[in-house]
Amino acid sequence: MKRTLSAILLMSLLLSLSACAIPTLPRTKTESDPEEIPEVQETEPAVIIPETPEPTPAPTPDPYADKPDIDINSWEFQLTNSYNSIGEYQPPYSVFEGQGINENIVEQATAFVKAAREAGFSAYCSTILRNYEFQDSHYKSFVYNQAADAVDAANRMLGPGLSDHQTGLAIDFTDDASYNAFYGSFDDAYMKDTELYQWLVEHCTEYGFILRYPEGKEAFYGTPCNHPAHFRYVGKEAAAYMKEHDLCLEEFIILYDPSKVFLPQP
Repeated sequence: MKRTLSAILLMSLLLSLSACAIPTLPRTKTESDPEEIPEVQETEPAVIIPETPEPTPAPTPDPYADKPDIDINSWEFQLTNSYNSIGEYQPPYSVFEGQGINENIVEQATAFVKAAREAGFSAYCSTILRNYEFQDSHYKSFVYNQAADAVDAANRMLGPGLSDHQTGLAIDFTDDASYNAFYGSFDDAYMKDTELYQWLVEHCTEYGFILRYPEGKEAFYGTPCNHPAHFRYVGKEAAAYMKEHDLCLEEFIILYDPSKVFLPQP
């Protein structure tokens, strides 16, 4: 009886211990455990696009690289206009068509006028050389009699030292014999509408002359001569080049020496 009771008590104790058993803790990783290899996500390989280098800009070609090899300091390129004075400069002069002219161009002027007449035109020279003294007197008379003020005068007439005629290299043409060698003021604006004017423009470079005051170039020469058929000697080579490239005298000189041409700031 005692043995049975003891056995029952022992069994009850074991069951109690089993019910109160301590739960098993998670196992701690040790150095001897093998390394876990993380799962590798497969990705598309990166595509590297090489940078496209910026193209080297091509050098801008010089449109005047073929300009003639000339001496821009030569007498043919004596410059005077509204902004550039030659002071009391007096050229070496001779006589042509009853007027004074720069002695260096007598032959060329003769050929030019002769060709116009042989082409059937009544071609006369209204104005060629006007020296400093004449320009000064003529300008003062103009201001006194016609101009409202000095600014008005400057916009309508070139004063002493500023006229192309003072170089003796310029010729104003007319088809009216009454204007031949006439130094006064007269209105020949109609000349631009004549066949003579068109012939002179077309053939002047053949004799070394240019149309001195082309329209659209006023920023370079300022006030033009008040007679439209005004042609200026520069030599055949320079004249042909200026006509081909649509250059006035000032622009041509600037190609060689910009310091020789004063231009007012806009």
